[in-house]
Amino acid sequence: MRYAKQILFDKVGKKGQEKIQKSIIAIVGLGATGSNASNLLARAGVGRLILIDRDVVELDNLQRQTLYTEKDVFLPKAICAREHLWSINSGVEIDSFVDDLNFENIEGLLGKCDLILDCTDNFETRFLINDYSVKNKIPFVYSGVLGGFGAVMFFGSKSPCFKCIFSVPSTLLETCDNFGIIGSAASAIASYQVTLAIKYLVGEKISPELIYVDLWNVDIKMVKANRKKDCMCCNKKNFEFLSGQNKKEVVKLCGKDSYHISGNPVDIDLLYKRLSKIGETKRSNSVLIFNSDIIFSDGRAIIKAKDEKSAKS
Repeated sequence: MRYAKQILFDKVGKKGQEKIQKSIIAIVGLGATGSNASNLLARAGVGRLILIDRDVVELDNLQRQTLYTEKDVFLPKAICAREHLWSINSGVEIDSFVDDLNFENIEGLLGKCDLILDCTDNFETRFLINDYSVKNKIPFVYSGVLGGFGAVMFFGSKSPCFKCIFSVPSTLLETCDNFGIIGSAASAIASYQVTLAIKYLVGEKISPELIYVDLWNVDIKMVKANRKKDCMCCNKKNFEFLSGQNKKEVVKLCGKDSYHISGNPVDIDLLYKRLSKIGETKRSNSVLIFNSDIIFSDGRAIIKAKDEKSAKS
């Protein structure tokens, strides 16, 4: 039996495995933690995975994003992840979206999933997921990695929300292009994240604790978190990110001097013909690579630049 060893673990058992196989989990971000987490969840037998990522695989991703291979470079992560996961477990239903999660599409993409894994690389999206989680009473598990350490936490209906702890954008993951990431730290944090997800699915109570893991120095800290009485999100129900009040057209991506810019839909075929005359151009389905920049048919672009002003220009 495929899941025999997992069922033998008494915390899961046969009933727990049945719950896992009936569950729907959305993973937002398929980079360092998301690619590892999706791999573990597919192998665990999750019934349905919703994969969301706006980026393509790049060569330097392969150092820590273990789901991909060299053949995936310049292809959309969400599509590559789906194909690899199906080759691992064809019994898992997988929906993949090459898209930027935002206040306009979040309900359509996430729907009524049982659990959300936050594997993103910017705090605007994290706060958006938090708003959606609190409003719709759908728990999520946060993860973040920097250098040789990371953090993970389960956010449920009885716990403080993400905004209670990170009321302003944290430095975690905001400077990984300066500090780097080791692959083992990403794998470790993804493992903690998936463990919390499975504990929730099988019905085990999870303490509201922020778990810090320093893999390099072999140190684990668990910090008890409390709900803020004046939290604008979980107590006052002010969902500013879900309403679009804090919408950003330009977002700096983690791990590289690149900016994600929103735009209007473009004709990829026409653009390919024009740009191929003036520089190195590649294309795959709805994605076009021009020199080192990435353009999507829905009008989004990932531009390599020294700063936001240069990216816009």
